[in-house]
Amino acid sequence: MIDQPPAALRWDIFCRVIDNFGDAGVCWRLAADLASRGELVRLYIDQPEILAGLTGKSLPASSVSIHHWPEDHQSFAPDDLADVVIEAFACDPPSAYVLAMSDTDRKIAWINLEYLSAEKWVETHHLVASPNPRHALTKYFYFPGFTPGTGGLLREPGLIEKLKKLEAAHPSTGTSHLRLFLFSYQQPALECWLDTLNANGTIGTLSVAPCPAEDQIEKWMKAGNAQKQVKVEKLAFVAQEEFDAVLSGYDWLFVRGEDSFVRAQWAGKPLVWHIYPQDEDTHLLKLRAFYDLYLDQGVLTALQRSIYWQFVLVWNNADPSNTSPEKLADLWPQLASIYPALLENAHVWRSRLIRQPDLVSQLRDFVSHLVKC
Repeated sequence: MIDQPPAALRWDIFCRVIDNFGDAGVCWRLAADLASRGELVRLYIDQPEILAGLTGKSLPASSVSIHHWPEDHQSFAPDDLADVVIEAFACDPPSAYVLAMSDTDRKIAWINLEYLSAEKWVETHHLVASPNPRHALTKYFYFPGFTPGTGGLLREPGLIEKLKKLEAAHPSTGTSHLRLFLFSYQQPALECWLDTLNANGTIGTLSVAPCPAEDQIEKWMKAGNAQKQVKVEKLAFVAQEEFDAVLSGYDWLFVRGEDSFVRAQWAGKPLVWHIYPQDEDTHLLKLRAFYDLYLDQGVLTALQRSIYWQFVLVWNNADPSNTSPEKLADLWPQLASIYPALLENAHVWRSRLIRQPDLVSQLRDFVSHLVKC
């Protein structure tokens, strides 16, 4: 008797956009990964127009069904419900959808996909059940992460093999003529840092993705009469399927947003994460938790780790005693000089992450038990 592959599940993903492409990027990456593995996916999003630049052409148009966030008056019949309901980042599905889930006899897996964090408490909250106070339903918290006790990271099948081919096509240039990729929020110290790059002479290209820092760089390019040694280029927005190839062409990655942050780690290049600011500076706890792990791979010396961490802090305007633009400028030459060690650290970190099962593989295994129970 030939074993039959498990039947595809129907997945509904609900997404409300908070950080522009950040939330949408993660949800589309998840939807595309699920669809590529044969699952049936609907994505409900309150700003579907944001997806226009992300979706690309790697998936058939029918693989992921994209819908505008349901209106308050919309109702749902039992056949409208998915087998697995994903609410991204605690966005809460429409109340009518939740009510329909409570009225059906079918087993539906309800998952709250949380933001990515390296904080230690994540492991104790991953897969924790949360009974609904009004309905006989249970939601499960699903935390992506960097350790075996978490849900892992989005990593589609074949990604690492693809990246190794890209790396072979774009070998590192060492510490001379570094190629920098920049995708960031507004950066108060940016002009001072650009002056340092210009004077340092080690930068070959600074490529800027569409982001708030573009206007700052354009003003810097127009200011002053000194000849600019740094070659600055503006990049066009690309679909997610092309993003890995873009990152592979650079030696250093300055990124923002969860999706770009994860893809920079798969690229295996030194990265500076411009984290999304939160009230009461809670984002800085996430920042430190990540770099405590990332920089502790047995590759860097204590001094090298300190230089890297201090640069990241100032880049995020997070060190009250050292937030001056001049501090960033002072740190950059030190950071650039240890690039080979930082590149090795990035490779070791990626190898560690690869040993952990990817997010979609773990998620599919978890929900399959919930749907069958």
